[in-house]
Amino acid sequence: MGSHLRKSHYPIMPHQLPYPNAQKQFRRGVSAGLLAGAMWGLVFLYPRVTPEFSPMSQMVLRYICYGLFAAVLSMRALRLVWSRLRWDDWRMLVKISLQANIFYYVCLATGVKYGGIAPTTLIIGMLPVTIALVGAQHDHASLGWRKLLAPMALMVLGIVTISYDLFAHANENLSSTPSQRAFALLAAFGALVLWTLAAVNNARYLRSHNAIEPKTWSDLCGVTTAVLTVLMLGVGLVIAQFAPSSIFAINTDAQLPWLKFLLIGGVVIAFLASWLGNILWNIASHLLPISLSGQMLMSETLFSLIYGFMYDGRMPRALEWLAMGLALSGVIWAVRLHSVVRADEVPTH
Repeated sequence: MGSHLRKSHYPIMPHQLPYPNAQKQFRRGVSAGLLAGAMWGLVFLYPRVTPEFSPMSQMVLRYICYGLFAAVLSMRALRLVWSRLRWDDWRMLVKISLQANIFYYVCLATGVKYGGIAPTTLIIGMLPVTIALVGAQHDHASLGWRKLLAPMALMVLGIVTISYDLFAHANENLSSTPSQRAFALLAAFGALVLWTLAAVNNARYLRSHNAIEPKTWSDLCGVTTAVLTVLMLGVGLVIAQFAPSSIFAINTDAQLPWLKFLLIGGVVIAFLASWLGNILWNIASHLLPISLSGQMLMSETLFSLIYGFMYDGRMPRALEWLAMGLALSGVIWAVRLHSVVRADEVPTH
């Protein structure tokens, strides 16, 4: 209040900011975003290592266990905030749970099931671009799309490069039909749209509701998702009675490898990717501008590709190395652009 803006033509780096915690918060936000990408990269392996199960079954197991983890590990914090939640809070929780969790994962798992990890990863890997473009229209702290054009161009070039390489070396083990592969591409684009909307909505809500801690908000999303998933379980069981091979049907065959399914989906994916990954992402959303948090999502693409190479037991090809280098360079460039704050925007006391 009553402060003036100091004019200067020289950039101020994070360690020069007049706020003592600015540099620490910036680095914490970037680290949280990268770690969230590392956790979420595991999600693309889940449908690959449990191909016997439908996307609906994979989603139901993951998010019911996620809600249980959130409720048990954060029971005290949830009790304290539960009575303070308003109708707008509950409406946003349902909206984000459907967009970022339930519908998004059914689309992702469908893409991996019929199209493979790489094409699905490449399409969803456009998230940094879509989030930056959508977020920059409403977030004054975000850089405009013109300033992000160069780093986004590097990321897009990386995606195009690896797309060429992967389609030039078609996966001979993919048994899906052409129509199923087309459906997989549509599902992957659906996941892209859903997560773009969820990420922007989530970041805006956290930044405008500082009374709710990011971790508590993530746990509330987990519990809300679990409740909604129970309803989806009922829907899936009904569908299984009429179309047991549908991607929306719940598997009931006792001969399936249930132990592997439960351990991977219920423990590894639910805890690391859902519970821990979402907490890390909400921390990043709270500390970083929307357009920069969008760039952090490129780490999910890189980690999922790395995990896929490890699962296949091979090293990346030359074009794959080039593509990952281009994408990572785009992320680093975007981080540097956001770390430079013009002095004429820094208030004095």
